[in-house]
Amino acid sequence: MAHEFDAEVDAVAAAMLDLDFQKTLDGVGHLAERRVLEQTDKGGKTLRRSRCVLDIKIDGTAKKFIGDGDPAWVEVAEWDPIKLAWTWHIEPEVAGDLLEAAGRTELIATDRGTTIRTVEGKVKVKVPFYGGKVEGWIVDGLESSYDEEAELLADWLAS
Repeated sequence: MAHEFDAEVDAVAAAMLDLDFQKTLDGVGHLAERRVLEQTDKGGKTLRRSRCVLDIKIDGTAKKFIGDGDPAWVEVAEWDPIKLAWTWHIEPEVAGDLLEAAGRTELIATDRGTTIRTVEGKVKVKVPFYGGKVEGWIVDGLESSYDEEAELLADWLAS
């Protein structure tokens, strides 16, 4: 995914690190919950842990694999200010041995004074026959969340 913002890369990075901005993302897209659990500086980098709960209906067949718990995870992300990038992975709260996701979010300065944010990653659900379907639900939910987050970030930067 890619989103372009009408702001310099340093302003976009600062907004993404701003805990007040992060609070505006609770319930964004298909997430019933998104909140920062902690954000700490670590040797020039920033480590952030955020809890996310996906707001989707899971059918009975998939439910038998993940149980009755909410499809929730903790995203563990590290910001590298030199590379202008977050690397992240998730730690599932339910069915942890069945779900893996990791990726990278990068900020790219353009010669027009704008910033492009790219998000790439991989989601893998290890459930026979239904894994691909569940992966699709998760990816759709994440894409809509990133799209809505981009709108909120653009508004934040403009204000």
